[in-house]
Amino acid sequence: MSNGVTVTVSIELKPKHVDSFFNEMLPQLQKRTIVFPGVRAARAVRQEAQPNKVLFIDIFETVVAVDAYFRWREERGDLEMLSELLSSPPRIEVWPLSSEAT
Repeated sequence: MSNGVTVTVSIELKPKHVDSFFNEMLPQLQKRTIVFPGVRAARAVRQEAQPNKVLFIDIFETVVAVDAYFRWREERGDLEMLSELLSSPPRIEVWPLSSEAT
């Protein structure tokens, strides 16, 4: 089995959307992500000092699965809807792993 591909997405929410994002939107986003084909794990962490900052950490089987996932989110309109809640563009990084650092 390959080491997979880790994807991090860092976002900063507009203050007026923080509560609704965490209480309503995030649970639904996570439910849909974890069952998407090629997703091994999905989690989101919130920065304590700045609670409007969120880091998504998702692990996919392959880069192809990552591309399919983002296409699917775009087709659903999720990315456009999410962008309206953000105070700045998201920072997305894709990390195809060849080995684990120790």
